[in-house]
Amino acid sequence: MKNPYLVAFGIILIIVIPFGVFFAINRTQKSPLPNSSSQSSEDTQEEILPLNPDELNLIFEARRDKKAVKFSIGNTKGITSIEYEISYLADGEIPRGAIGQIEVNPSERSVATNYIDLGTCSSGRCKYDEGVTSVKLILKIIKTDGKIYSAEKELEL
Repeated sequence: MKNPYLVAFGIILIIVIPFGVFFAINRTQKSPLPNSSSQSSEDTQEEILPLNPDELNLIFEARRDKKAVKFSIGNTKGITSIEYEISYLADGEIPRGAIGQIEVNPSERSVATNYIDLGTCSSGRCKYDEGVTSVKLILKIIKTDGKIYSAEKELEL
């Protein structure tokens, strides 16, 4: 053998070159797969349009003892679904609230909720939150055309 280093170098080349060619071919042939997570947030986020509560004939009111609230919508024309969030701060600035959904029947011209307690109730006994001074109502309204709207109203107690 003339030079043992030359033989070792030749063997390494014989092993490395095919692997290099294989990886180079695979790298150029692979096309990037569509990735839903790479879509922009604008594409995946719903566009929510503002809606004036007066257009809905929205009434948001408290019970006489101010320990519960309810709301009604007098104009449900074109509305299929309403999601609502009621939020307030109790004593000590503790965030509290309630959420719900109303499916609107096309024949109904108005919808209303029962009173929603500002506190917790179990087995007919209620513990009402203290120090509640205002309550906020946020509505997410889905219309028959598929568009999504939002309306807000605040109630001072």
